[in-house]
Amino acid sequence: MDIQRDLTQPVRWKKLGYLLPVVALALGYFAIQEFTGDASYFVDRETVVTAKVEQGDFQVNVRATGVLKPAEIRWVAAQVSGRVEQVLVKAGAEVEVGQLLLKLSNPQLQRELEQARWEQEAAKAENNATIVALESQLVELDNQVVSADLGYQAEKLKLDAETLLIEQGNATVSQLDYQKSQLAVKREQQKWQAAKQKALKMRAEIEATKAAQTARFGLLENNLRRMQEQVDALQVRADKSGVVQQISLELGEQVSLGGSIALLASQQNLYAELQVPEVRVQDIQIGQSVTLDTRNNEITGTVTRIDPAVENGMVLVDVALPDSLPADARPELTVDAQVQVSHLSNALYVRRPTYAPKSSQIQLYKLDHAGRFAHKTAVALGQVSVNRVQIVSGLSAGDEVIISDSSDWQDHAEIKLN
Repeated sequence: MDIQRDLTQPVRWKKLGYLLPVVALALGYFAIQEFTGDASYFVDRETVVTAKVEQGDFQVNVRATGVLKPAEIRWVAAQVSGRVEQVLVKAGAEVEVGQLLLKLSNPQLQRELEQARWEQEAAKAENNATIVALESQLVELDNQVVSADLGYQAEKLKLDAETLLIEQGNATVSQLDYQKSQLAVKREQQKWQAAKQKALKMRAEIEATKAAQTARFGLLENNLRRMQEQVDALQVRADKSGVVQQISLELGEQVSLGGSIALLASQQNLYAELQVPEVRVQDIQIGQSVTLDTRNNEITGTVTRIDPAVENGMVLVDVALPDSLPADARPELTVDAQVQVSHLSNALYVRRPTYAPKSSQIQLYKLDHAGRFAHKTAVALGQVSVNRVQIVSGLSAGDEVIISDSSDWQDHAEIKLN
């Protein structure tokens, strides 16, 4: 006989049991998608540096380093040879004009000075003796002139008297005596004229002798003055005010004529000598403004010269400085400089990434609004400043990008920041 069985209906949840794994997998997938997105690389956020794109005035600067140099440099050279006896100043000392720097010794110069002084005194005595002798001869000649004049006058008086008697017809005077008187007058007149000529010649000789002696005495005096100057030059003095940059000699060292002794530089009249990378020097022009940082103060100068040569990848640029400088400005002081190349108004810019050549196109990772993911974005760059770069296209104001080195994940279009 047939047995009747009761059929029970299966529970509904057992019918849907196979759907649970599917739902779990779906939820897991969406959870993972929510967590990782399309990122194929994970980066620790603390290892990256980000910056936001800004808009406004953009100053294009070129950074350089350099030193302050004295515009006026003077080497103090030895005027005479000698041995260093005493050094009175050291490098860094401020000196005034005429201040004693060091002392030299040279016994030979001292002896030559004494000899020149004695030669001058001897020549002076000889000159005086010669002039006295010549003037004595002149006195004697003047006496001879007077004596000859008197003789001439006496004979002329006699002749005049005899002439008067002859004219009166007095026969007391013979014709022979009269003629002798005439000859005597001529003889005395010639003697008088000759004496006067001798006296004139003697006066001319005295004047010539005095002129010759004056010239010789002047030569000896010049020699004595020169020797005195050489002895004085053993005391080496500063010929200008400034700061001693270098003392080239040590105690006991021998220095020859023209040898370098000290280097003096003006403390206030300075200029800056900058070393600019050759890739950036093309942006620098004469007349551009430069800001110098001395660590304690800032100085504003002007570009005055650009060296045409490149040395070790650097180009020297000279910067003129104002007359009034801060107290810490001194020769050979190291400074940081920013040359103001140009100014852009209402420009997009961001802090300069690790690799950002001027007027180039690079790939930067732009963060999303939540800051969790970064997408590789093509960015066109324009002008480059010291620590900022102009954005030509690819980004907008407020965008945040990674500016640190991203070479490790450049092959990934999207990364996630943990």
